[in-house]
Amino acid sequence: MTQGRASEATPWVAYKNNRKDLFQTGYTITNSVALTGKSDRGSVRASITHTKNEWILPNTGFQRITAMISAQQQISRALRINFKSSYTYRKLNNTPALGYNSNSISYFLIFQNPNVNLDWLRPMWRTGQENVKQLQPYSSFIGNPYVILYESENPSEKHSNVSSVSANLRINSKFDFMIRSGIQLSTDQREQHRPISDVVFGNGFFKKQNVFDYELNSDALFTYHDSFANGLHVNASAGGNMMQQSYDMLAASVMGLITPGVYKLANGVSNPNVQTVIKKKALNSLYFTANFAYKDKLFLDVTGRNDWSSTLPKSNRSFFYPSVSVSAVMNELFLMPEPINLLKVRGSFAQVGNDTDPYKTSPYYGTSDFPGSAVVASTLYNQDFKPEISTNYEAGFDLRMFQNRIGLDFTFYYNRTKNQILDAPMDPTTGYSKATINSGCVRNRGYEIQLDVTPVVSRDFRWNATFTWSKNENKIISLAEGADENQLISSIGNVSIIGRVGGTTGDLWGYKLVRDPEGNVVINDNGLPERSGEIEYVATAYPKWKAGLYNEFSYKNFTFSVLLDGQVGGKMYSHSHHKMTEQGKLAHTLNGRLPGTEFYMSKDDPRIATAGLSPQDGMYMIAPGVVKNDDGSFSKNTKVVTVESYYKEYYRMANVETNTFSTDFLKLREMRLEYKLPGSTLKKTPFSKASIAFYARNLFCITDYPLFDPESAALNGSSMVTGVETGSLPTARTFGLNINLSF
Repeated sequence: MTQGRASEATPWVAYKNNRKDLFQTGYTITNSVALTGKSDRGSVRASITHTKNEWILPNTGFQRITAMISAQQQISRALRINFKSSYTYRKLNNTPALGYNSNSISYFLIFQNPNVNLDWLRPMWRTGQENVKQLQPYSSFIGNPYVILYESENPSEKHSNVSSVSANLRINSKFDFMIRSGIQLSTDQREQHRPISDVVFGNGFFKKQNVFDYELNSDALFTYHDSFANGLHVNASAGGNMMQQSYDMLAASVMGLITPGVYKLANGVSNPNVQTVIKKKALNSLYFTANFAYKDKLFLDVTGRNDWSSTLPKSNRSFFYPSVSVSAVMNELFLMPEPINLLKVRGSFAQVGNDTDPYKTSPYYGTSDFPGSAVVASTLYNQDFKPEISTNYEAGFDLRMFQNRIGLDFTFYYNRTKNQILDAPMDPTTGYSKATINSGCVRNRGYEIQLDVTPVVSRDFRWNATFTWSKNENKIISLAEGADENQLISSIGNVSIIGRVGGTTGDLWGYKLVRDPEGNVVINDNGLPERSGEIEYVATAYPKWKAGLYNEFSYKNFTFSVLLDGQVGGKMYSHSHHKMTEQGKLAHTLNGRLPGTEFYMSKDDPRIATAGLSPQDGMYMIAPGVVKNDDGSFSKNTKVVTVESYYKEYYRMANVETNTFSTDFLKLREMRLEYKLPGSTLKKTPFSKASIAFYARNLFCITDYPLFDPESAALNGSSMVTGVETGSLPTARTFGLNINLSF
């Protein structure tokens, strides 16, 4: 048998499940035990949780162990001590690569041919060349899927701890003082394995990365609380916080392996390439809060905070942001109709300040591969940028009626964010690829509605329903000073996310088809759709609105719930759709190839002979559209072209318009059935409570978006980009069982 293919010619037919068989049924098992003890002066709680996961791709699971302990002790009548600590160990066998790259399973699935049997590729290596020459499917550009899964691994181990201790001192009946200190630290060891004959690293590759980071917070807080005879209650606090962050990364890699399959730095053909990244940040803060309540009818909350950040320029290092909120229980202030149980109105104003990452205010140098030398940073520093400030206004009400069987919560919000700090792309001829800037102003405004209804209540049965609806309108008010009319936010392949005044931060730009005044596609001299010469606005990735419906039915000790949600509006570009169409692997490309379809031309069609082409069934078609005449008018296209050339041109990667689709969807997000054992059944057992529940998530999705989940997003560096799908993996449907036992 010739490796990688059948031993003899086989019929040109598809092998069943030749993509699906690459996946497996994943599972997650979680076991947790918690112990609690208490006395008249204190309490303690300890728990440990173990999670074992096997994902839908082989060799991509993880294990996680989490141990937690919390304790409090009343040392004296005035002093109380609290302590909390949690430790987590996480081991990932292999973090799968994502996106459109040769080490991604998605990349293989895009190019996998229906007539290729996966069993042909299971040996992974060519006989006699184990660990040296992988058994590639049919192209040197595509890796063996089993080599990707079992050899091109990305393992990691992480240890993390979050701990805090606080002391609360009761000075007198009106004053308290609290001091607290907490630390969050982690060590993460990551590796990257690439075997010899890897598509990108032909001689093999190994990288080892150690990351240590921590955040230390210390707080001191004075609190005053008092109640007055007129019904006024006051709770006011003032304090400060000191925060320190540190990030230390050491990475070393070798290009080329001496001994196949041995992933050690000492096994490199050359000396390791070493990279270090050290980041430190400090933030000092003073803040206050004041809460006023009058007879539990009127409420006023005021806060203020001033931060001093080490990551901002000296002249702008200090920034203050306040908030004010008011609310009133109207049914306590005024006489209301009897059906109204509660009518609470509210309004608020709040500002939130934000700084940025370290080392953007001064020039710095990075390490170089050459001893004793350094390289200039690729991002241009800025000594004048300001902190980001987000200002939010909110108003709403909460209405409860008919013994709380009907509830309506309505919120309107208006948010403006200015001086957002970002690294904007710039012309590389300047010597820099990015520049740190304040971006301008972005507005978000919208509505959120929640309707709670209890349609049926009886002694044994209860039905609760919750409907939610939200709408957000995003708009760019202004761009950075001196910026171009169109500001590039992000780009992946041929899709650009471009900000412009009046547009949104999720606007997709790219090439579109040229059309006549009637909207017909213009066909060029080659008989194929004509593409615009400049990129244009295509669509926004943001939906017009989102909604959800939750129903819960309780009958005696049984509870059944179901959650539906969805969205309308918004579009997303699909790179996978382009590649699959280009190869003729999607059903819509059968139009023109199969008899009875709209574009189909049999070999006897006289138009084929007139065009001087070799007659074949299902080979040719006439692209729908019009041609532009010399006098500027348009007439119907009659030029014969191959079906293949039409689909490749119409859905080419650069044509963003034709590969962008609606992300409208309706999902059955979750169903759950729970049974609580009655107390009479548990009397003869050591348990005080016991329940068992079956649940299922992502049961179905109704959408016109092709191939993948419409909630997908593309990974661009370390950030996710909404509005672009490139080499996604399928969303998993989950079935589970929960058993809870309490002693």
